[in-house]
Amino acid sequence: MKITCNKLLTTAVMVITFGIQSQAQTEVPANINDLFLRYTCNTCHKLDAKLVGPSWKDIAAKGLKKPEMVKAVYTPDNSRWPGYPPMMAMPQVPQKDVEKMADWLVKLGKKK
Repeated sequence: MKITCNKLLTTAVMVITFGIQSQAQTEVPANINDLFLRYTCNTCHKLDAKLVGPSWKDIAAKGLKKPEMVKAVYTPDNSRWPGYPPMMAMPQVPQKDVEKMADWLVKLGKKK
């Protein structure tokens, strides 16, 4: 089997690109994941997969500012998310914890 220089170079670039993309994957920090678990956020949301609600990455990609995200937890605006069931308000979640989660989501949105 004859392998040309171009094919070899293309394969090498693909392998390197895949390696870089794998390293660039985002993980939810342990302290934020603990909050997601405590308040059952992970029941409906996952990092990069649609579940009942949009993924954390999709939420972050909306570009909402922290106050908008905090408000969305207490008084969800379901018109922003067509195709998803309405989110219920989460008044039981302390504001300081919602703010921590919102801070992470805002940072995640800037990593594009």
